[in-house]
Amino acid sequence: MWYRQPHLLFASLLLGMVAVFGGFWLAFRPGQAEESGPILQYPPEPPAPTIGPNPTVPAGLAAGPLFVADFTTTDSLSAWQSVALDFVLPEDSPNWVIDNGRLRQDFAGELRNSSLAQVALLAEPVVSDGVVRVSFYDEFNGVAGIVARYQGDVGYEATYYRVRLLKREYEATPKYVLEKVVDGVATPLAAVEGPGFAPRRWHVIELELRGGTLQVRLDGKLLMEATDSRPLPSGQAGVYTRAIGGMLFDDVIIAP
Repeated sequence: MWYRQPHLLFASLLLGMVAVFGGFWLAFRPGQAEESGPILQYPPEPPAPTIGPNPTVPAGLAAGPLFVADFTTTDSLSAWQSVALDFVLPEDSPNWVIDNGRLRQDFAGELRNSSLAQVALLAEPVVSDGVVRVSFYDEFNGVAGIVARYQGDVGYEATYYRVRLLKREYEATPKYVLEKVVDGVATPLAAVEGPGFAPRRWHVIELELRGGTLQVRLDGKLLMEATDSRPLPSGQAGVYTRAIGGMLFDDVIIAP
């Protein structure tokens, strides 16, 4: 009976295939998904945190400032100059918008691409000594700061002082740097290792310039100070970040 064994083997394989296909049909027949519910069910996304009120402006700065911007009107940007501090193509120029009464860095170019380019938005007044103060709120950017005594037609060849702060989640150090940039080349004047600022909450950064003495305060506390033996002359001041989006600024004050 040996000649019957191939037929038996073929019949067994055929029955096995019928069973497998029958199982697939039962599992995926019309209406099965509705009866059993979705195969994958993702958890609901948590709501975005609510942005709280801005920090209070001290009375001493609010009285008689040289310049103040609270971005309450849609034409508030008319008094500002947008600058890319790194080389970028014209189509990758940084975007700035007014969003619910606040200044927002809105990525780069018409397509709103993320860019690591350092960018600044400068106010009109040209000043030497004084206090530059700004409130900032980081949604997902991670880099914030101030530019002061800015001089130059091209951002990556300009001369200025810069305060650069990193959020605590970044591994890079130091987290806080005060630097002097001459013809696009940065030299640190002071630095603090950490811990970095907390995202999704308001902070206040201040840069005070008196001749060659510079002091940086974060949330009212002295953070860094330095003395520049060859201080930069007068120039523009403004806010600093990267063209990644997700950074809000408000209540920019330049006071004597």
